[in-house]
Amino acid sequence: MEKELPNTAAFQDEFTSSLLDSTEEVEEGHYLLESATGGYSMLWPKNAVTDGPPFYQRTKDSFEKIIFYETNEEENYRYSFSTTYSTYGESVIDSSLGILSDSVRYNGEYEKIETDNARIYYAKSQGKLTHSTSYRFFAYITSKESQKGLEYVFSAQCLDDSLSNCDIDIEKEEEKALHYMKSVKFNKDE
Repeated sequence: MEKELPNTAAFQDEFTSSLLDSTEEVEEGHYLLESATGGYSMLWPKNAVTDGPPFYQRTKDSFEKIIFYETNEEENYRYSFSTTYSTYGESVIDSSLGILSDSVRYNGEYEKIETDNARIYYAKSQGKLTHSTSYRFFAYITSKESQKGLEYVFSAQCLDDSLSNCDIDIEKEEEKALHYMKSVKFNKDE
């Protein structure tokens, strides 16, 4: 008999569910994505989905890019995530930050946040879109134990700022972004 899949966007979507090993939530509202590269794991919001290429790209064990979204029209919000894993880590941090800055059109400093096993080079910005403002929180995360790195971009926005239910709380979103970034775990090299 087939196991009932959770009634969450992530598991109801065929491609997304193929990336997730377990239907158990590791913390409320989140599954764990154990990367097929074997290099890292991260939290996956239960209502976030991705699609095949170009949203998902992987080169063996050295590179993986995932673009995923959580959109809720009723509640007028969209969260976008983009993560890019590579095996360059700290050794090329300046060029990794340069690439990240270019991709989010940011020219400023990064704040360095230390966790037990990682360094998070973090910054944020906001940008005007046609119907809304996008709040971006982004970082390059490097492992302290190996040459692994993950570029992480999280954006929060209302689908339409003019609607009365547009209530993005920037501080809350930033807290969430930092929680996602700090929960990235790099696996140790065998």
